[in-house]
Amino acid sequence: MNRKDEMNLRELLVEYGNKLLEEGLVQGTWGNLSVRLDETYMLCTPSGLDYERLTPADMVLVECSTLEHIGPQKPTSEKGLHAGIYLLHSDAGAVIHTHSKYCCIFAAADMPLQVEDPQLAAEIGEILPIAKYGFAGTKALTKNTLKALGARPGCIMSHHGMICWGRDLPDAFDKCRKIEQAAKAYIDRRWEK
Repeated sequence: MNRKDEMNLRELLVEYGNKLLEEGLVQGTWGNLSVRLDETYMLCTPSGLDYERLTPADMVLVECSTLEHIGPQKPTSEKGLHAGIYLLHSDAGAVIHTHSKYCCIFAAADMPLQVEDPQLAAEIGEILPIAKYGFAGTKALTKNTLKALGARPGCIMSHHGMICWGRDLPDAFDKCRKIEQAAKAYIDRRWEK
């Protein structure tokens, strides 16, 4: 991949980080995004920086198999989880992890998400399983989440949030929105009077 392509991906990470913020899918510095750069590297959001302040230069280059990073910024603590998805799924081009409102209800309840809308189920699956709990940024979290994820495009992370992957950032973002939409629909349906 050439430098122009890398800069385009860095700009997309900034753009989609702001889209997540605008749609209420993340708050403050919570959540993280990454894109596959090539067979060896990914670019991911840095740790602890507000989405509104991120620039393309802030994105961190991380080697997927060693998790070593290049540059002054520290990568997201979930870098191992992002790298694990790229190593597990050769067709994954982007990963998004959020602490979105409705998915977090399922995470707090330690409950898988049953997707009741047939159209949404056709796109994201009928069930998004719950991954066993692991402390943020740990190997246990990565192992538990990858096991629950399997071949699915996303899953709920117990007491943590949700994660999904796609062919590229627009695809991952679309899945992220649809998973949150399915979670909201499930909850709203049960509170209708």
